[in-house]
Amino acid sequence: MKYKSCYWIESGINFDIDSYKVCCLYSAKGGGNTIIEDNYKGKPVNWDKVFEFKKMIKDLHKKGEIYPKCEGCIFLEERDWSDDHSKISMINLDYWTKCNSRCMYCHTMKDKKKYNSFKNYNFLPILKDMIKKDILRSNGHVSFGGGEVTLLKEFDKLLNIFMDFGFPLTRIHSSSILYSKAIESGLTRGCVDLIVSVDSGSKEMHRKVKGVDSYDKVWNNLKKYASKQKSPFAVKSKYILIPGVNDSKEEIDIWLKKSKENGINSVLHEIESKWFYARRENVPDEIIEYFKYAKEKAESLGLKYELYERAEHMMTYYKEKEGV
Repeated sequence: MKYKSCYWIESGINFDIDSYKVCCLYSAKGGGNTIIEDNYKGKPVNWDKVFEFKKMIKDLHKKGEIYPKCEGCIFLEERDWSDDHSKISMINLDYWTKCNSRCMYCHTMKDKKKYNSFKNYNFLPILKDMIKKDILRSNGHVSFGGGEVTLLKEFDKLLNIFMDFGFPLTRIHSSSILYSKAIESGLTRGCVDLIVSVDSGSKEMHRKVKGVDSYDKVWNNLKKYASKQKSPFAVKSKYILIPGVNDSKEEIDIWLKKSKENGINSVLHEIESKWFYARRENVPDEIIEYFKYAKEKAESLGLKYELYERAEHMMTYYKEKEGV
């Protein structure tokens, strides 16, 4: 049957610090944050509850209505979706908060000591349960968010299970302050995408945004990772634009040039979350121009330029508003 849905609604799950949800996306006009179970601390997952929740959303969409949290999401697509409602093929992991950066835009900055000492639950038993119960599709996709992934004790074991199970792509977000042999192995095997938010061009801006003096370490590790990648676009440098802080063409120019010089062929561009959520339907033209400029500049250097989630919503809303 043809109806509006997305891969997250159909077969995705997001494990957060204290809940599990349909997805990890917050940028839609409806706000996202589709919680299935709150106050979650790692107990065995009630998979019947998960699939019943998904069925509720899909049944609503089949009637031509949209689940309120999904309203305005650009990832909704009207087409014939599969009738298989008992498998998970997309997983996002955000269940730990310990980090070696102090990024000014991170929600953990309101109490960094607390979040760096926060004891997370373990996902390994949940993953083994999924495999045992034949809930996990072998051709799936997983994304590690965090916290800093190299500080997650079970990360290496989890990554190896996903790769050996047959997941063709594991997306990993890392500060790149610490070098990971597990990530290197995944890049060499061609089944890891690595995303590192450098958020600056200059060393001074990097220190200001990231809150730590890690500029040289990050670029040195990025260069090393890039030299190991099987796919030419597996290692990606990311720039979260923060209006009033790093919204500078000069910083963007250096970021793109440094990416090129260090063997990185793919760049991602994002907009800071709190700023965007307060202005998602009224973004000033000068901010839009920074993204247009970065795209043109990146492509002139032969770099693959992509928008990240919030920025993709932002530019879609802009085009709709302007009738482009």
